[in-house]
Amino acid sequence: KVLNDYMKKQLNGLDNYQGNIDTLANRISYIRTWSYVSNKKGWVENQDYWIERTKNIEDQLSERLHEELTKSFIDKRISILSRSLKQNISLTTDMKNNGELYIDEQYVGKLEGLKFKLDYNSSSLDTDIKSLRKVARQAILPELTKKINKIIKEDNNGDLKLEKDEKIYHSNHHIASIINGKDYLHPLVQINIDEAVDAEIREKLKFFLEKWLQKYINSELNDLVSLSNIESTNSDTRAICFRLFENNGVLKRNIVDKVITNLSKEERFKLRKMGVKIGRYHIFLHKMLKPNAVLLRTILWKNFYKKSDFDEIPRPGLNFLHSTKIKDARFLLICGFENFNNFFIRIDILEKLFIKILEASRDKKFQFNSDMINLIGCTKENFLKLLKLLNYQAINEKDFFTYKPGKKAKNTRNIILKNTNNPFKVLSNLNLK
Repeated sequence: KVLNDYMKKQLNGLDNYQGNIDTLANRISYIRTWSYVSNKKGWVENQDYWIERTKNIEDQLSERLHEELTKSFIDKRISILSRSLKQNISLTTDMKNNGELYIDEQYVGKLEGLKFKLDYNSSSLDTDIKSLRKVARQAILPELTKKINKIIKEDNNGDLKLEKDEKIYHSNHHIASIINGKDYLHPLVQINIDEAVDAEIREKLKFFLEKWLQKYINSELNDLVSLSNIESTNSDTRAICFRLFENNGVLKRNIVDKVITNLSKEERFKLRKMGVKIGRYHIFLHKMLKPNAVLLRTILWKNFYKKSDFDEIPRPGLNFLHSTKIKDARFLLICGFENFNNFFIRIDILEKLFIKILEASRDKKFQFNSDMINLIGCTKENFLKLLKLLNYQAINEKDFFTYKPGKKAKNTRNIILKNTNNPFKVLSNLNLK
């Protein structure tokens, strides 16, 4: 009977899975001999253990031998391909439906979107990369041209999307990015396309994407775009439109309070027709607070001002946000949220609260109720804090408040308006008819 120590010595080194094809084949031959011995009843001590041990070694050696045989076959094909490329021999190319490219039945890379990605694995690096890329690009050019023409000719460009990363995608593939234009509502396009495509087709695609993008912006942000095309002869109206455009459709009222006071009923009506809401706290384009409009406005704003560290846009449907981690209150205002210490309230909801307070007021006081709290969407404790921040103070009677404005800071608006270099003065001299 073969003892354990003897079996251990015979198997020593056979569980080494490194080496070439011949070395691995020899080890498999040896292990099979001892596997046969182990499976003979009564031939070895501790038979069950050695049957399992020899089987595991044989299986792993066989797997490694298979890998080496496959690699050898591929390396041979790669070698033949490399020689053919260097000798300019005509090769068969095959583009699969999934974008994979094969040259002489050898996989060399994949077309992703409008760019070809060469497969830089250890085997392909043994070939003439420059020649391989040249042949590959000649093969993919017809498919690329076909794809580009399809994008341009599609009646419904629902497959085109501008995402938060400021990139344009077609069928989930990155085909372009937006870059600075004359202002944040007129970005330009930088295409992400393979070098195999000639300049004429590249320019054709670039022109199409810029046209598509501007059409998309005009559609989603129509009220905001219209501000720059106002034809009013009233300088105050033009000044408000300019400041709204400058501030992405949301403006604190105290910045232009003097100008608002000077507006006639006719000019106010004209602004309302343009979608401008003149509220107690803000002047804003109410349609620009819709989720899709907010997302697009912030994408364009970030791109134009090269900001990558802005806060996240509050989720749709949220009216109240209590946070100590907001980095940029101005960005939250663009999203439609006003800041009061660590509270952020949607500006249109803030205006509705003001109306509710007016409707509930008697003798310059009002009693808050659950409708007001539910409108804001916060706790009673936070609502009371908010009232205080809005300069409403509690009085002796239960749950009653009155408006007690704080001391006003020195009014510098008149000084601003008299400054000949300020945008209001410039706008007042414009004749847009």
